[in-house]
Amino acid sequence: MPYPRGRLTPTATRIHQRDDLDRRLLVQYAVSRALAESDSVEDALPRVLSALGTQLDWQFGAFWLLDEERQLLRCGAVWRSRAYSEFDAATRAYTFTRGRGIPGLVWQTGEPVWMRDASDVSRLPRQDVARREGLHAVFAFPVFGFPRRDEDNEAKPSSAPRRLVVTGVVELYSEQLEAPDEDMLHTATSLGFQLGVFLESRRALSAEHAQRARNAAVVEIALDCIITIDHDGRILEWNPAAERTFGHARAAVLGRQLAETIVPPHLRDAHYRGFARYRQTGAAPLLGKRVEVEGMRADGSLFPCELAITRVPIPGPPVFTAYLRDLTGRVRMEATQELLLRASNVLISSLDSERMLCELSHVVVPTFADWYAVDVVEPDQTIRRLETMHRDPGKMGDARAMADRYANRPESRYGVRAVIHSGRSELVTDVTDELLADIALDDEHRRLLRALGLRSFIVVPLRGRDRIFGALSFVTAESGRRFDHHDLEVAEELAIRAAQAIDNSRLFAEAEEARRLLAEQTTQLQEANRAKSQFLAAMSHELRTPLNAIIGYAELLDVGIHGPVNAEQHGDLGRIQRSSQHLLGLINDILNYAKVESGRLEYDMQPVRLDEAVASVEELVAPLAAAKHISYRVRTDCPGASASADPDKLRQVLVNLLSNAFRYTLDGGSVDVHCSATDTNVLIDVRDTGVGIPAGKLEAIFEPFVQVDRSYAGQRQGTGLGLAISRDLARGMGGELSVRSEPGKGSVFTVKLAKA
Repeated sequence: MPYPRGRLTPTATRIHQRDDLDRRLLVQYAVSRALAESDSVEDALPRVLSALGTQLDWQFGAFWLLDEERQLLRCGAVWRSRAYSEFDAATRAYTFTRGRGIPGLVWQTGEPVWMRDASDVSRLPRQDVARREGLHAVFAFPVFGFPRRDEDNEAKPSSAPRRLVVTGVVELYSEQLEAPDEDMLHTATSLGFQLGVFLESRRALSAEHAQRARNAAVVEIALDCIITIDHDGRILEWNPAAERTFGHARAAVLGRQLAETIVPPHLRDAHYRGFARYRQTGAAPLLGKRVEVEGMRADGSLFPCELAITRVPIPGPPVFTAYLRDLTGRVRMEATQELLLRASNVLISSLDSERMLCELSHVVVPTFADWYAVDVVEPDQTIRRLETMHRDPGKMGDARAMADRYANRPESRYGVRAVIHSGRSELVTDVTDELLADIALDDEHRRLLRALGLRSFIVVPLRGRDRIFGALSFVTAESGRRFDHHDLEVAEELAIRAAQAIDNSRLFAEAEEARRLLAEQTTQLQEANRAKSQFLAAMSHELRTPLNAIIGYAELLDVGIHGPVNAEQHGDLGRIQRSSQHLLGLINDILNYAKVESGRLEYDMQPVRLDEAVASVEELVAPLAAAKHISYRVRTDCPGASASADPDKLRQVLVNLLSNAFRYTLDGGSVDVHCSATDTNVLIDVRDTGVGIPAGKLEAIFEPFVQVDRSYAGQRQGTGLGLAISRDLARGMGGELSVRSEPGKGSVFTVKLAKA
C-alpha cells in the first residue's frame, strides 16, 4: 500500500515486507501463466523472459539451452525492454562451455549468480559490450531437468530416482546497480525446477508422459493453486497451494466435483451450464483468459481470486488445468488505498480542523467501520465528543448517550480516555460478554454497550506536534466484520493524516494571524508616513512665505531702495541673502521629498534629447564650477539620442547630481558628464574626483536624511534628501539611478532611462 514517505513507521515496514512477498508471488504467477499459455518451447522461452523482466523491472534477458550432444550452452531466446542491438547480436552469436562466462559458471555450479555490477568483474565475455550499452547488474539461475535414460546409469532399476542436472540457464541484465536479493535467489531455485519440468515435458516421448512430469514437479512447487479436472468436472490434481488456500486436504477432494468443492452455491448452475456447452459445442470463452471470480473456502467463506484455465494437450477426453490466485490481499490493499485517498481529499478540503474530522465520517462509514466517533481534548483536559456517525441512524442516540455519560469517567480502563492518557492505540478483535462486563462501569453502561451490538473496535490517538489532542474510534457491529492488525494499521494511518491536517490548519491560522497583524502595522506605518508627508509639506509652505519676504527685503535694502548702504552693510546683506537661499533650498528639498513620497507627483513623459537636457543645467552649475576652479566637461557618444522622460524631472535629477559633485569635489578637481546609449537604454554618467564613498555606504546615501561623512572645511551640508529624491524621480520615469565609487578616486552616478 503506497503510504506517504518521509519516515519509516512499523506500519510501513510490515507493508514493505508484504510487498516483497507479493513480488515473489507475482513472479511465480507470471512464469506459471506464461508456461500454461505456451504450446511449445519456442513460444514459452520469450514469454518466460518477458514475464521475469517485467515483474522484476530488469531490461534484458536470455534463455540458454544445453546442447547435450556438443556439451555447450546456446542462446534459445532473447527478450529486451528496448533496443540493445550490439549486446543482442553478441548474445545470439555466443556459445558457452562449462565454467566459461556467467551462463557457464551457473551450469558448472548449479547455483544462482547475482552480480551487483558485472563491469567490476574482469574477463567476462560480452562485458565490454554490456558496459557500452549501459547494462550493469546480472542475475542468472539454473534450469533443472533429468538426463536421458540412455545417459543415466542404465544399471539402475527403472524405479530408482533420477538425478537432476542443469539443462539450461536464465540470464537477466539491469541498467541499474542491483544489490543481491536473497529471497529472489531462493525463489529462483523454485523457478528453475518449474522451467526444467516444462522443458522436460516437451522433450518427453508422449503428451501423457509430459503431463505426468508437469504434475510431478510444477504443480507441487507452484505458489499459486493448480487444480486439474477431467471432462466431467472431477478433481484429478490438487497442489499444496490449493490445500492452503481452500482449506481442503488433497486426499479429501480427489474425485470430487470441482463445483461442489470451491464454487459458491450461487455460481454453480452457471458452472455446470458452461461445462455442458463445451461438451456439446466445444465453445469455451474462458479458456486461455484471466478472469476474476469468487472462490469458496472449506468454512464456506467467499474470497476473490484470479482464474486462468487451459486445456491439457493429451489424447482422449479433455482435461483442464486451472490456475487460481487468492486476490484477498490485493483487493484489500486496493480498498485501503482508495479509503486513504478519499480521506486525504477530505482532510485537505477545509482549514476548519473540527469540520475535517466530522467530514471524515462519510469516508469511513460504512466502508471501513459501522460506527465512527471523534473525541477532542478541551483546554481544561475534559473530553468532548465532536462527532458520532452510525450506519444505523436508530442507534445514534444510544451512542451519543454513552459518550456523554462515560467519556470523562477517570476509572475507564478501555476506550477513548485510556488511549488519550497512554498515547497507545487499542485493538479489540472480538468483543465478548466477558469483555463487556470488564469494560462497563455500571449496569446502564453495560446496557448501552449491548444495545450497540459491538463486534470489535479500534481506538487510535490523534497525536499533534506537541500533544495528543483527541482520538478516533472505529467500531464494527451490524456488518459482523472483525478488525485485525491490518485494520489497526489503516486506522493509525488515518489518525496520522488527520493529525497532520489539523497541525497544518493550525499553522495556517497562526500564519494568517501574523499576516493580519503585519497588515495592521503596515497600515499604521503608511498612515504615519502620510501624516509626516502632510506635515512636511505644510511646514515647507509656511516657512517659504516669510523666507521669501526676508530674501526680497534683503535684496531691496542691498540695492539701496531705502538709502545708500556702506560696504560693511552690503556684506551683511549678501550673507543674509546667501543664507536665506540656502535655507530656501533646504525647504524646497523637503517639500519635493514630501511630494515624491506621497505619490502626488505626475510625470509628463516625452522624448527628451540628452544634449539639450545637459545643456539646460549648464548655466545653473557654471557658477559652482567657476567658484571652486573645477574643470567641467560634457562628452557624448550618442549625438541626437533621446530618452523617454519628464523634462523638468530629468533636469532636477541632473541639477541634484551636479550640485553634489561640485559640492564634494575639492578646488581644482574635475566633474565630467558622459552620455551613451544601448539598443534599449540611454545612460548619463556624472563623474567627480572627490574622495569617494566607502563600499558599505553606497546604498545608504540614497536613503532620506542620510549623509555620508565626507565634509570639507567650511562646506555647508544639505538635508540629505537630494539623492533620495533623484532616485525616486528616476524610477518614477521608468529608469534607475546607481552609483560606483572607490575611496580616494571619486564617484560615478549613472542615470539610466528608456530610449525614446
